[in-house]
Amino acid sequence: MKSLSGIAGTALLLMASAMGVNSASAQDATTFVYADAGEPSTIDPAKANVNWEFTVTRNVYDRLVDFDLDDPSRLLPALATEWKQDGKVWTFKLRDGVTFHDGTPFDANDVKATLDRLLKVGQGQSYLVDDIASVTVVDPKTVQIETKAPTVFLASNLSRIEMMSDEDIAKHGGEAGEAWFSENANGTGPYAFVAWTRGTQIELKRNDKWWGKFPEKPFDRVLDRFVTDGANRARGLEGGEFDLANFVPLDEALRIGSTSGFHLVEGNNLWAWPAIYLNMDIPPTNNKDFRNALVKAFDYNAMVQSFQGKAVVGRGPIPAWFPGSPEKDQPEIKTDLEAAKAALAASGLSNATMKCSVPAGFPEFRFAATILQASAAQIGVTVEIEELPFVEAITAIKTDKSNCFVLGNANLSPQDATKFFSAHYLKGGFFNSGKFEDPALQELIAKLPSVSDPAERAAMLKQASDIVVDSHYIIWPARPVTVVPEPDRIGGYRIDPAEYINARFWELYSK
Repeated sequence: MKSLSGIAGTALLLMASAMGVNSASAQDATTFVYADAGEPSTIDPAKANVNWEFTVTRNVYDRLVDFDLDDPSRLLPALATEWKQDGKVWTFKLRDGVTFHDGTPFDANDVKATLDRLLKVGQGQSYLVDDIASVTVVDPKTVQIETKAPTVFLASNLSRIEMMSDEDIAKHGGEAGEAWFSENANGTGPYAFVAWTRGTQIELKRNDKWWGKFPEKPFDRVLDRFVTDGANRARGLEGGEFDLANFVPLDEALRIGSTSGFHLVEGNNLWAWPAIYLNMDIPPTNNKDFRNALVKAFDYNAMVQSFQGKAVVGRGPIPAWFPGSPEKDQPEIKTDLEAAKAALAASGLSNATMKCSVPAGFPEFRFAATILQASAAQIGVTVEIEELPFVEAITAIKTDKSNCFVLGNANLSPQDATKFFSAHYLKGGFFNSGKFEDPALQELIAKLPSVSDPAERAAMLKQASDIVVDSHYIIWPARPVTVVPEPDRIGGYRIDPAEYINARFWELYSK
């Protein structure tokens, strides 16, 4: 997969034109050119789970409700105009006059088919709604969703679930038909799928029959280009080849954002990135005092400086922006070598050696492991770093061949922390790589969704967060700010704090 930059990029664009691929420049006021960091493996909403897949699904499909970026505690009407909860049953009233891009009317049968299929597939974002027991069509504009237990978070989590056509699902069922969803899209959203030129781009067009509201001077077409090299994305953005670029390296983003014709857009990021998980099963990290020594020895300032000051040190697993976050009431986590040495002495361990597995291709992960290595050395602990492909790296700690694993903490739900805790800190959670387990935490997370009082939920969330912090299972090196350089000729870009970094094309406009 080649990047569109320099001589090679020009040659590839000429080749693309010869094959019929539109190579509109970023200076075209009606066409928006986006440099994405990768090419999707699927654009099936039931399976999409990474940035460059959400780039398509978030813009082509709509959701029942939307998350208010300006106020994380609020949800906004979308395909559903109103909703209510009665115990385990939620009732959603659907919007009139909505059609899919192929002209088919949207109704309650589409909601049922979408959720039934998502839960059956069990991939992608299905974990957000895995507490659904059944979906019932009351009438064409009313759907009832019953959960396995009462949960106040269902509507919030549905703000991430894209609605599909029941006719498409019926037509393309079975293994052979499933491939259709991976490379085609038919939603009700602001942009419609046009074409996918493998290795180059996906083309979208504006849906002028969309129920929502576009800004003045919206873009009629979007070219989602696949540009895997960060330096090439930066150069293309700066040179005017792209209107916006995903994952521009921080130093380049800060430099470009300060030059004439550009400005910086900053916002909250997903939870914490990176995070260091410590193995609870094998020595020496199965010793709580030893883990405490590592937490206190870590050089947090060095990690913040690596983000050029565009980061803070988290106080626990839940960031301050999250509704009900206990962060402001939790003690600051900071380097304290004397306390680290005291904790190490309490552990009874000396001259300890441990191994840390790091997914290859993530400079921040490698740097965090290097800081851990240097910090631990100051208290007499040896850390051996092993870079591996992601699956091998996480398997190493899960099979007790490694004492630590570096990854990011992430949560796609804008209001429900229980899904995050379940994945990262409860028994059986995929990202619970160090096999942390606490019965009190398990009980809190199971009960929390049924509590209607926000103050009571906040208190329980603090209890849950404190349990994780006090276990010293995780080292949170930094919580970076997302920094995106945007050309002055473009407006409307916003960062969704509960989302992988991508673009909401329906909010963008040409100045």
